[in-house]
Amino acid sequence: MPELTPINASCSSCGQPFTAQIRTMINAQDDPQGKALLLTGRLNTEMCPNCGTPNAVAASLLYHDPEKELLIAHVPMELSLNKDQQEQVIGNMMNALPKENFKAYMFSPKRALTMQNLIEQVLEADGVTREMMDQQKERVQLVQQFVGAAEDQLEAMVKAHDAEIDEQFFQTMAMFTQRVMEDGRMDIAQRTAHIQDRIVQLSSAGKKLLEEQETQTRIIQEVGARLEALGEDATHEDFLNMAIEYAEENQHLQALVGLARPAFDYEWLQTLSVKIGEAPAPDRDKLTAMRDKVVELTQAIDQQSQAAMQQAANFLQALVNHPEPQSIIQANPHMIDDTLVAVIGANIQHAEQNNDTASAEKLKAIYNMIMSVMQSSMQPELVFVNELLSAKDEHEAKKMISARAEEFGTDLLEVMDAVNRVLVEQGQHDLQSRLDELRKYVAEALQ
Repeated sequence: MPELTPINASCSSCGQPFTAQIRTMINAQDDPQGKALLLTGRLNTEMCPNCGTPNAVAASLLYHDPEKELLIAHVPMELSLNKDQQEQVIGNMMNALPKENFKAYMFSPKRALTMQNLIEQVLEADGVTREMMDQQKERVQLVQQFVGAAEDQLEAMVKAHDAEIDEQFFQTMAMFTQRVMEDGRMDIAQRTAHIQDRIVQLSSAGKKLLEEQETQTRIIQEVGARLEALGEDATHEDFLNMAIEYAEENQHLQALVGLARPAFDYEWLQTLSVKIGEAPAPDRDKLTAMRDKVVELTQAIDQQSQAAMQQAANFLQALVNHPEPQSIIQANPHMIDDTLVAVIGANIQHAEQNNDTASAEKLKAIYNMIMSVMQSSMQPELVFVNELLSAKDEHEAKKMISARAEEFGTDLLEVMDAVNRVLVEQGQHDLQSRLDELRKYVAEALQ
């Protein structure tokens, strides 16, 4: 865990004094989150507890990357320190460096006059060239131009900049959306998301992206149907055979691993290792390459899951800090999903374990707002299916089915089948099994 230093600050918007918890040192190996905050311009930024305005707190910083033998000291000009005072601050920060394995480069840190210069030095050490930085700045500027444009200007702007709109542009736009959302500027985040949708529809790269998504959807449905046919008794050998069949079809293999991620565990790898050992020499390279691809895919999926959890956590933080969370929820329906619900639940549990009643009550209020939005957008049959899955026991579920199944008719069975397919795709086999049992009771009640 990074060491945080408390510092007195005041809000730039409302003037409210508050205590900020800041980093004065970042070790790139031990604190990757600190490095990420630095590179995205969010380091030592605290939300005002009174009005929710994000405030950048000026503080001295020592950045250390032992692997690259990089040590950089930054003393903000806003602190108005003379040269001797700056040297004293840097010396105090360097005293906190571990004394073991002290190397020559650590006696004389590089200097960064501004936070931007510090970021650039870190990026250059990571192999990001000046040209690449300039290209990224141009993308950010183009995103800002689009966000500030009037609706009737978009089509002409897309046509004028069509050659500059590519996958990296869309990644930059997504990062911009996340950044402003984390800063609490939900109106801009909503506007940016809308603009991005329009650019996807109008640009050459966006149309190509939509075509690729259609192909991916078709493949996912095809692979999902095969997984569903395997049933609950599918073995590691079954998943191995499917992976071997898709070994040279990257999109199919990616869909398989994505839909059945839990199946590709250590036991699956052991089964594959045995298969590789027993295979004829000409087949071993193919199986080994497939194994490496599956490992790469599982790692990517796990990283995406972590990123989704982090995004949900950031959105929840924005909700907690905002005086009117309901308006933020309604303005960002694309952020409402099962990941956010899981993150809220975990935070409620943590608050209750720490006897933090105030935080628990606030989180529960936000949870109820989220659930209300989710249920209001669901068709009645889907709401009822969720209620059945949430029933405390089988007796209560049967009672609910007996009372309301005829109200929905056979449409309820169709919705349950659709939910079943989603659960298969997500690998939630326990919940899927429970839904199968509930469907039997519904079918009996409708007869």
